[in-house]
Amino acid sequence: MLIPARHIHHNTGPDGTAVIDVRRETWLMLDQDASRIWHAITVRGSTAGLADEITIPPGQDPQQVGGQIAAFVEELVAAGVLVDTDRPRRVRQRWWRR
Repeated sequence: MLIPARHIHHNTGPDGTAVIDVRRETWLMLDQDASRIWHAITVRGSTAGLADEITIPPGQDPQQVGGQIAAFVEELVAAGVLVDTDRPRRVRQRWWRR
């Protein structure tokens, strides 16, 4: 399951979602498409079925859009904005415990 990291705060408005990282003192502004992905993650815990919801009405390819969604989510996980609770937590070795 995907969740925002504890140091992340977010707010959604009509133009998108503002995501604030209070630890790094940085923020992201997500457009409406990225905001839809963010909403699926924060409400459902995953993006399962989102590609179909987005692509079926206009007749786009769900696999292509699904790949783009997965790449975007991986970027957010790599940046520390999202946490995948299904992945084993990486234990950091403290320099004084080596």
